[in-house]
Amino acid sequence: MRASWPLAIFIAVFSFYLLTTGREPAWGDAEPMVAVADALVADHDIAMAVRWPEDLPPGADGRTYGIAPLGTALVHVPGAVLTHVAPDDQLPLVKPLAAHLAPAALGALACVVFFGLLLDLGIRRRTASTCTAILALATTTWVYARYPYSEILQLACFTGTLRATLRTAAAPTRRHALGLGAWAGCVLQAKYVFALALGGAAATLAWTLRARRAELARALAWATVALAPFVAVAIAYNIARWGSAAASGYEPYLGAYFGGSVLDGAWGMLFSPTKSALLFSPPLLLGLLGLPAALRAHRRYGTALLFMVLPIVLVYCGYRSWAGDYAWGPRFIVWLVPTLLVGLAFWLEVALTRWRRALLVAVVLGGIAVQFLGNALYWDHFIRISIDTKNQWLGVPDRRGAYVAERGRGHCDSCFEDTYPILWLPPFSQLRGHWWLVKSMARGDAPDGAAAQRDAPWRDETSLQVDLTQTYHRARIDWWALIWLESGSDPATRTLGIGLFLLLLGGTAGGAWMWIRLHRDMTAR
Repeated sequence: MRASWPLAIFIAVFSFYLLTTGREPAWGDAEPMVAVADALVADHDIAMAVRWPEDLPPGADGRTYGIAPLGTALVHVPGAVLTHVAPDDQLPLVKPLAAHLAPAALGALACVVFFGLLLDLGIRRRTASTCTAILALATTTWVYARYPYSEILQLACFTGTLRATLRTAAAPTRRHALGLGAWAGCVLQAKYVFALALGGAAATLAWTLRARRAELARALAWATVALAPFVAVAIAYNIARWGSAAASGYEPYLGAYFGGSVLDGAWGMLFSPTKSALLFSPPLLLGLLGLPAALRAHRRYGTALLFMVLPIVLVYCGYRSWAGDYAWGPRFIVWLVPTLLVGLAFWLEVALTRWRRALLVAVVLGGIAVQFLGNALYWDHFIRISIDTKNQWLGVPDRRGAYVAERGRGHCDSCFEDTYPILWLPPFSQLRGHWWLVKSMARGDAPDGAAAQRDAPWRDETSLQVDLTQTYHRARIDWWALIWLESGSDPATRTLGIGLFLLLLGGTAGGAWMWIRLHRDMTAR
């Protein structure tokens, strides 16, 4: 792969993602990841100043530690450095951008890796280029590349691990095996559940190279050499936090969150009327149509799906909160989007009829529209409104039997009792909800939410006027430039904002120009 392709893709996507990123700080699961990065930079320590989850037990020494692997914090260290050295009067702008720096870079890296994966599978550069642009703009990759959650890290690292596995299976050289070990270590540091993918990668190699045992043994040995430092860091981090190499920090939550119906989770992931992955990443529809052709052309790809993907999907489907709420769409399947989108490339390689072209355009435009809705608002705003409305309209649930304890908070976070409307009920669809909120804010509806309710998505089913004074006023358009565009911003912040805006706009235009030129060169041949 010519270096100009990955450079053009990375510059264009990274600049665009950061240009369109949000202004919200790190919330929820992302907060401790950024907090640990801040502690590493400011105090050279791994203990953090925040407690999340709220019931997180203290570490072995009584201090508070992040529950996620260290890699989820390390990627935010560059952003933490920027925050640490920035002048105080610039922090309102620098701090949110710094938290979103790593996600934008990881999203761009994922696009580069995906492009290389398609080339490895024999896809023409022009088709691979088109599919990469679709991944970047029309799937949830764009939304999750705007937030400091770990999903975009998981997506990038799993895609890299998959590609490295297939490359090693095709040519078990030392270089490929070392690359596999490094990617495997990265995905392990993204989330420990991906240890299943490491076993799956080994199983894929074992099956593919079963008749070449010497090459298999050497490949596994070199991959282990590269993986070992990442495992050592994970063990050391566990000991430092919890006093045991085997303690991950997730133990107190396993019984509460796991034990759900795998069939219900699988049905929800694919066919929920409000949370289906196909709704939030429409190009996956075409990816599934092209999947049989991909499996026929590359058996190794099918083997990797069986050994590396299926076990993790089954684990998440058995998770009581299979959608990963609070989130935009099904959060626990975001890591799989590029892998499933491989089928799209094989669907595009077939000569496109007029109807197939129309279908492609419709699906891609629909995907871009969905991502615009997801990017317009931070997802918590409508989720809180939907829970508030559900409680007043359909009744406050009995949470005494909730697996996720209420603990006097008036809600139980991602438990079924509170999130079932956005999981299963069309009147509470996030897509409709975000469109409604964007329209109501554009109209300038009063912050009490009374006027906005005249076209609320649940109005198709009830005429009840609910009290949204505690939730509606929180909603705001989530774009970083509004920090300095809105009235009252500091002149110094405005100057920095304009400079960064022009820099990112130039990077997007320059990277896109390079990318388009390369794409056209392929078209002309």
